[in-house]
Amino acid sequence: MFEMKEYIWKLKVIFIVYLKREVTMKKICLFLSVLLTGCATITVFSDNKNCISTRKFEVLQALNDGGALAYECTFLDGCSSFNQLVYIDWQPGIDYYDNMIVEVPSNKCAVQNGVYKYTNTQNTLKTVPVIKFEYQNAPETEEDILDRLEDKHNRMYEACLYDSKASGTEDPKFCSCYADQFMKYFINIHSNENTE
Repeated sequence: MFEMKEYIWKLKVIFIVYLKREVTMKKICLFLSVLLTGCATITVFSDNKNCISTRKFEVLQALNDGGALAYECTFLDGCSSFNQLVYIDWQPGIDYYDNMIVEVPSNKCAVQNGVYKYTNTQNTLKTVPVIKFEYQNAPETEEDILDRLEDKHNRMYEACLYDSKASGTEDPKFCSCYADQFMKYFINIHSNENTE
């Protein structure tokens, strides 16, 4: 994998050599399109092979389940209704609203994970990809592992609270116990996988 500085330096050298030759408008357009396409494909350096390059979404409609229908924002088109419509999964601490710009957290990436089905206003069944935010890279230190376990615990707690509020039976004590038990189960499973 190239270091970003090496990559930029090589592009500069190629561009200078290219300019020394006869330059026409077609050649410049071709070079710039190749350059932009090349830069667009290397924007995600990640251990997570499921990452997609999209880093922003614009919410079309917030939904009652805590998720949202949103359009992908691209480098060329921006946030356009012509872009792919997706379902962004519920995120703890985020209340989606119409026209909200949702950015993928810097240490995470957008991952397509299944499909979401809904019926539109014309009573037609529609299916769109589900987008979740996952960590880009594998943990490098024990501190990274602990941070991710704490994040998983907090997500389980927040999800439980969200569901209990929706059903009218909010119970923080139950949710805390639920998240603790889930983490014990999660750690136990991964410990058993590593010993086999």
